[in-house]
Amino acid sequence: MTFFITCDFDGTITMRDTLELVVSRFAPGVWDTIEVDLLAGEITLTEAMRREFDQVRVREADVVAHVLREAHLRPGFVEFVAWAEAEGHPLLIVSSGFRSLIDPVLARAGLSRLHVHAGEALFTVEGTSVMFPPSRMPCIETCGHCKSETIAAHEPFPGPLVYIGDGYSDRCAAQKADVVFAREELGRYLDLQGVASRPFEDFYEIRDVLKEL
Repeated sequence: MTFFITCDFDGTITMRDTLELVVSRFAPGVWDTIEVDLLAGEITLTEAMRREFDQVRVREADVVAHVLREAHLRPGFVEFVAWAEAEGHPLLIVSSGFRSLIDPVLARAGLSRLHVHAGEALFTVEGTSVMFPPSRMPCIETCGHCKSETIAAHEPFPGPLVYIGDGYSDRCAAQKADVVFAREELGRYLDLQGVASRPFEDFYEIRDVLKEL
């Protein structure tokens, strides 16, 4: 069986969310305050990110250096990629984060070849501007990057759709998948929606489950 594997980046492929790492380091106190409003439904994800990063005033080189020090890959991801490639399972990374942070992390692991769809940020000492992939979806303000739309653009899939994620921006896409691996906030949300998902701590677990399906 061939799977079409789609995977979030921050907090899923990485052990820590690169966006949280950056805001917490360069705009202390801002992340916790704004994330409360986001999870309460008082603001959209795009509004939350714009507010957070507007207060991040730093050079891109300093941001990337900080992320590379702190955002380590989740155990088993490199091996998971090798397995997927060897077995012919397409792997697509869909992220509401920024290529300027994602690309250096993947490059350090020798994974620059991976197919990534994500937003971007322009870091300056006057503040940071964030940009999201273009979309025709009317609900795009809710999540910044419509991962469902990005994934659907790759139809027809060669087999069952797998989604791997952990957070707010994964909710919609996860509910459209045939097999879901979910951590933390995403897992709790899917439980409340009655959507089946499998918890995971590393990519060895995900690989082993998929091998058995």
